[in-house]
Amino acid sequence: MSETLIIIFQILAFITFITLIFYAVKNENWKEKFFENKQARSILIVFTLILVLTTLMGIYMDVMFPVEVLR
Repeated sequence: MSETLIIIFQILAFITFITLIFYAVKNENWKEKFFENKQARSILIVFTLILVLTTLMGIYMDVMFPVEVLR
């Protein structure tokens, strides 16, 4: 029961956060800030590669070295 309440509170907090920042984010000119700026674009590419590689490394470790139950 308490886990369900925690999940519901997390979902409500996420929805509240999205509704509060939606209008500020909507009015920004994202194309000029990130895609036309070469330095910002390269930083986005590097962060995306780091995210993908660490995720794939975690998946690989989970598949190749599963958690063993000690009995």
